[in-house]
Amino acid sequence: MSVLLAPKAEPRWKACVTFMRNFIPFNDITAKKFLLATDFSAASAAAFRASLSLCAQFGASLYVLHVVDNASCSRPESGGLLIDSDSFYGDAAVSVRALIDEARRAGVACEGTLVTGWPHDSILDVLNSQSCDLVVLGTRAIRGFEHLVFGSTAEAVIRNARRPVLTLGPQASSQPPHNNPSAGIALFATDFHVVTTEAIRYAALFAKTMNLPLHCLHVLPRGIEGDVSRPRISSLITDALKHLVAGLDLGPLLPVCAVTYGSEISNTVVGYARSHHARLIVLGARRASLAASHVPAHIVYRIITEAPCPVLMMAFPIEPKMSPFHLSEARQPQGLCHAWRSND
Repeated sequence: MSVLLAPKAEPRWKACVTFMRNFIPFNDITAKKFLLATDFSAASAAAFRASLSLCAQFGASLYVLHVVDNASCSRPESGGLLIDSDSFYGDAAVSVRALIDEARRAGVACEGTLVTGWPHDSILDVLNSQSCDLVVLGTRAIRGFEHLVFGSTAEAVIRNARRPVLTLGPQASSQPPHNNPSAGIALFATDFHVVTTEAIRYAALFAKTMNLPLHCLHVLPRGIEGDVSRPRISSLITDALKHLVAGLDLGPLLPVCAVTYGSEISNTVVGYARSHHARLIVLGARRASLAASHVPAHIVYRIITEAPCPVLMMAFPIEPKMSPFHLSEARQPQGLCHAWRSND
């Protein structure tokens, strides 16, 4: 007599990741035209060099933008009156032209413009009107990471752009050029949130184009390190990462799926990036969390400030529509971390 055995139920983590990959509407990903927003600072100079390198690797064109902020044309002693606005504008026009000429000498097709207005609004307008696929910004920290971008142009662009934003923080801006373009890794850090995992498609594209191995990283609380369940927890999360990267076009380089432990996520991600000589960090975040005023320094902003390399950031506006069955699973703040608590 034959006995029919019921098929083993699919583990919760696999169902969750399968949903992420199959039910989120992915946008078409292209990287053919980059927008560089510059204020001619040292950080922007580093962003310009990074833009030229990326344009060469992607075969992309570059569009240079400088926004003359009305506030920059006034001096405190003038009582806020505009002084020498023609001089400000003329000097800026010369600087934009110099960057365009330098890019063309480097073999990069380049155009540019100079506009007057609010910087973040102008950057977003040009990003859309020029149909650019990516915006590149240099950022500065005046008093440590707490003052990096809150209330600044970079913060507003990151939160509102409908395209990825590549930022070079103060640490990345101070790094010397790489002698070996293919040395190092591309690092994708994820918390498995159902929305932010779309960023892995950008991570795969950049890793392949830059000829870098892709490392996918998840950070677990340090308190779990001494738990007797640690090997099983690590194995479950590693399997989830492998399932997430399955099917991505990464070229001949195999991805690395890593689980590490840390009491502070941003420091742990940056530490991993440093120890593995990361050339790029890719992150995804919910736009609502980036705008939360009660968060003194969002993890994303901390990573941007301390990272030794550029950070590619994609902010997602809303969560996709989900059936009630998937909704309870996907909304868990550490969705896959809950999987090891069950008996799946």
